[in-house]
Amino acid sequence: MKLLFELGTEELPALEAPALARALGERVDLLLSEARLPHRQPRVFWTPRRLAVLVEGLPESQEDQVQELRGPAARVGLDGEGNPTQAAIGFARRHGASPEELVRKKVGEREYLFLVVRVPGRPTREVLPRLLPQAVRGLPCSKSMRWDDSGLTFLRPIRWLVCMLDDKVVPVRLGSLTAGGTTRGHRFFGPQEVMIPCPDEYLSRLREAKVLVDPEERRARILAEVRRVEERYRVRASLSEGLLGRLVGAGEWPVGVVGTIPRGFLDLPPEVIEATLHEEGKFVPFFRDGGPAEVFLGFRDGAPDEGGTVRQGYERVVKARLRDSRFFFENDRKRPLADRVRDLKEVVYEARLGTMWQRVERIRAICGHLAEALGLPADLLDRAAFLSKADLTTEMVREFPELEGVMGGIYARLSGEPKEVAVAIGEHLRPRSRTDALPETPLGVALSLADKLDVVVGAIRVGEVPTGSRDPYGIRRRAGALVRLILERRLRLDLFELIDSVAGLYPEVAGGKPPSEVKGFLIDRLRSALLADYGLPHDVVEAVLARPRGDLLGLWERAQALQRLREEAALSDLAVAFSRVRNITKDHHGREFDPDAFQEEAERELWRAYLKVEGRLKRALEAHQYQEAIQHLLLLKDPIDRYFDEVLVMAEDTRLRENRLGFLGAVADLFLEVGDLSRLVIA
Repeated sequence: MKLLFELGTEELPALEAPALARALGERVDLLLSEARLPHRQPRVFWTPRRLAVLVEGLPESQEDQVQELRGPAARVGLDGEGNPTQAAIGFARRHGASPEELVRKKVGEREYLFLVVRVPGRPTREVLPRLLPQAVRGLPCSKSMRWDDSGLTFLRPIRWLVCMLDDKVVPVRLGSLTAGGTTRGHRFFGPQEVMIPCPDEYLSRLREAKVLVDPEERRARILAEVRRVEERYRVRASLSEGLLGRLVGAGEWPVGVVGTIPRGFLDLPPEVIEATLHEEGKFVPFFRDGGPAEVFLGFRDGAPDEGGTVRQGYERVVKARLRDSRFFFENDRKRPLADRVRDLKEVVYEARLGTMWQRVERIRAICGHLAEALGLPADLLDRAAFLSKADLTTEMVREFPELEGVMGGIYARLSGEPKEVAVAIGEHLRPRSRTDALPETPLGVALSLADKLDVVVGAIRVGEVPTGSRDPYGIRRRAGALVRLILERRLRLDLFELIDSVAGLYPEVAGGKPPSEVKGFLIDRLRSALLADYGLPHDVVEAVLARPRGDLLGLWERAQALQRLREEAALSDLAVAFSRVRNITKDHHGREFDPDAFQEEAERELWRAYLKVEGRLKRALEAHQYQEAIQHLLLLKDPIDRYFDEVLVMAEDTRLRENRLGFLGAVADLFLEVGDLSRLVIA
């Protein structure tokens, strides 16, 4: 059987409708499963005026439910000859069964009488009227409203319901509405009512009524319009996923409308034109030969714009907004960017962390350390850091916050700053998201790293550690970007040392966290990246993170080396050998020992191997050759095995026992320079 359930609403916000539709599908899926109604994966459809779920493969009725009912204890329900007593007879009669159907079953130390009862499943048609309203009431709405006296609340008023099980209407009640088999076509040029004879015809009947209820179909239609403009005018579209999502959610029948930008505005920076058109949420800008093109693409929800009225309206809107943008741009240029830096003293960043001026000073201090660590020109990096937040005081950034950094780079170039400085400022907020590109220049990478590190350290130092879904400073995203910068740009630096060096720049406040909390948080972000983005096995990741260190790139390289060797038998054997060392020394923290106190030849053999491996390992680690380092550790495998076969570590003599534990602790530390091999899962 096939189920169609549609919720007809007033216009839903473009970016919330898809989330609500997904949630409705998940709720229906879960509730059907809980109701013992097996089915295929629900398909979800939505437009600004409706949310719909289509479920196939439903049975005609629920699966039967088998229940085990516990009755009296066997010693009470049966007499000495094993015949049922009145207690057992009464229990069976209450459940419509005979005493012969009772079975004995032991629970713990006592034996009870049980009755197995099969409860027949109810018809699916009878279950749905209770189940579907539950699915709607459990949807996560950002805000809810009431529109009648039924007590029902939702993001927008619900105006109609459709519920079809095959070709029959299921009269589901929700608030003051009762579901039927009639939906509604396009608000402006479709039929007011559309009969849905069965779920199979839902999409086609609505398509005839000028409603593309499948968001993927609307998406394809929009992209086809974009490609048509690209081919006709030989341009390239600037269409982000965010803008595409808003366009998909803006209407039920998107129709492209091509407009023209007055040539007098094409000398504005491309980023300004792009932001201006994106702001409306329905205009796609285009570029040609690296500069803005004279055309843009808008969308209307309805019939084609045959008379050009809509195009003219769109062009008036775009012209007015570009006129505003030109005013902001020209007004901002009246002052050099450097003159604006002092204005940051009046801009509060965070009450406990001070002003944006103080934030800039912290970023400059971090950049000073990065310049030395990464071998960058300190004067250029400091200048870029000094100017990095000055564009926050410009009218353009106040109007288009998404242009922060971008406008700083443009204004720096127009103010005569060195090219490297201007480019670094323009790049320093990248990446803004997981899919955003990284900075390209070394100065841009360093400034981006300093900016993100300041946010993360500052937030945690004043106690704003993310918990659950709460992350007001967005430090998870920034820490993830920081990790991505280090790994993808292969930055070799000690982040822990850097955090300790700048810790004094942040205020000590009640509830604030120490630098160690910042380090732990960044290691957690690295763990997430290695698992989710690089696909490394959990045991390998835990092995290298067992001893956290500030060289995040080195930790990643260690994990890669272990992953390449983990299937080799030699590494498996070495991991087993190390586990013996690790297990016996994990509670012993001393590392003092005297080789002259060794009594057994196996001790001296392991000592000689230790000395040989220690030097080689140090050189390999200094060269960041971690696979070679692991190969050197393999030389310890046989001496360790012999040691445990012939040496009693936990000797009765205290001094002898402590000497042996200290030596094995030193051996364990040698391994931990690469990772805790005892955490590897060995087949």
